[in-house]
Amino acid sequence: MEKIPYDDILSIQRKVNIVDVIAEYLPIEQKGKNYFAICPFHDDHNPSMSISPEKQIYTCFVCGASGNVFNFVMNYERISFSEAVFKVAKKAGINLNVTNVRKTVSKESKYEKFYKMFEITSKYYQNNIKTVYGKPANSYLNKRNISDDVIKEFEIGLSLNDNNVGKLLESKGFTSDEMVDIGLCNKKDKFIYDTFRNRIMFPIHDTLGNVVGFSGRIYNGEDESKYVNSKESVIFKKGKLLYNYKRAMNYARDKKQIIVVEGFMDVIRLWTIGVRNVVATMGTAITKEHADLIRRLSKNVILCFDGDKAGEKATISAIEMLEKIDIKPKIIRLEDDLDPDEYIIKKGEDKFLNHLKNAMSLLQFKLDVGKGKTDFNDYSDISNYINSIIGELEKIDDPVVYELTVKKLSKETGVDTSTINSLIKNVPKKERKIVSKFSTIKKNKYIMAEEYLVHYMLKTPDAIDLYQNNVPYLTDKNLSQIAIKILEFYEQNGYVNVTDFSLFLQDNDELIKEVLRIDQIDLPEKVSNEVIEDYIKTIDDGIIKREITKVRQKINVEQDVAKKVVLLEKLATLKKKECK
Repeated sequence: MEKIPYDDILSIQRKVNIVDVIAEYLPIEQKGKNYFAICPFHDDHNPSMSISPEKQIYTCFVCGASGNVFNFVMNYERISFSEAVFKVAKKAGINLNVTNVRKTVSKESKYEKFYKMFEITSKYYQNNIKTVYGKPANSYLNKRNISDDVIKEFEIGLSLNDNNVGKLLESKGFTSDEMVDIGLCNKKDKFIYDTFRNRIMFPIHDTLGNVVGFSGRIYNGEDESKYVNSKESVIFKKGKLLYNYKRAMNYARDKKQIIVVEGFMDVIRLWTIGVRNVVATMGTAITKEHADLIRRLSKNVILCFDGDKAGEKATISAIEMLEKIDIKPKIIRLEDDLDPDEYIIKKGEDKFLNHLKNAMSLLQFKLDVGKGKTDFNDYSDISNYINSIIGELEKIDDPVVYELTVKKLSKETGVDTSTINSLIKNVPKKERKIVSKFSTIKKNKYIMAEEYLVHYMLKTPDAIDLYQNNVPYLTDKNLSQIAIKILEFYEQNGYVNVTDFSLFLQDNDELIKEVLRIDQIDLPEKVSNEVIEDYIKTIDDGIIKREITKVRQKINVEQDVAKKVVLLEKLATLKKKECK
């Protein structure tokens, strides 16, 4: 892939704001002069990623992830550095004249053929629904108030009973084994046939927008399973995907809220009434991976699962998973056991939107669930109900909410408020502290001197000159590489600063992370040449000590007398230098 010139990278970086770019991917909040977000690069429960609009860099104080705007896009979307530059350039309205940079999202090369197979198949299904063979399917969708525009938006298609998917893919050079492995075809004896036949097809996309699977729905009243999904494969894992995720991203960030439903039609129905910050679990229980994806969009989560008992059970399960990552969702419970799609069709969008506006708190939901399971004529049941709620009461911070909840619980159960209060323990809130992983690393004075020298090389030409003229080498491998790169950058550009230098390093994540860590060392803004020279003197002392240790080790194992004498003379010379 052609390397993008540094000047082009610098020009793009100066036309975008890293805060705005990251805000397209994560909810952010301002604290002082910087912004903070939940770090997507580790299991973060508290915003620990700092974004500096001044330096145009991000740094996680827990896992150490750091870099510039291109590094963020590269690592978040798992694409190459060049592709990340291209994506950011597009956001800035810049047309890069680099012919070899692919204008599509990155895919692991060993899976690329599978993405291509799904892309071809999806377009084939979409074409089918536009033909004369698609009229019954179109009629079915239109009767369910799914317009042609919505069909186009969600790339809804149609599979026919003609086995043409296999034939089409074979004509494109794909093998029957590949078709079967990825789940687009099945094999019986030596006969290859399409997996999906006579079904309305809903393509399922991954977080980057690639089609990775399908769900096919019956529409002619066939006596078959209502939905058939693609089988699990190397690129399709339901436990790691949420339907409509890519499409909902920007809407969720604009609304600062994400709605989670169960099914495809629930998402599509909400879309038709203007509610577009919505994703679906596709009928599976919420997994840790689902929860992490949801948190990337917003911590303001509304769960709206089916209104039946199964939906209540799924809601409770989802709450448990979300609470593990410090998300307290709000809940919508629809009456008459209806799912969101059915509810809007039967009772109207206004009633649903009213539910959305007045979603119940997590506490209220838990109270309602507990109350529904309680026989209020059974004292043991009442006791169990109250005790099951105690943990929730202890989490309430607002004294007004606490008092009103206790009074309501007292009225429902007939148990005096003083008795309920006596069961509450004053559990102190644990304050989370962001602890940098770097703070625990112990270093000797020689390595610290190298770090301090490199720190000032990022800030002043005098430090660069002193390094070039007086330092033979740095003992730390990363620091040595950084110092050499700083020298190269300075000779090409005549200046140095941490933001532009990080761009110069392009996709070298390890060095960029180290550069940003060195830059953040708490040292005086200004420094004299005498202080820099002291650092260099300490570095020299460290080099001499290292050489003395090496020579002594050689003396201890050397058997040849003449060679041993030479080593002893070298040791004496080094010790004289050490004493100066």
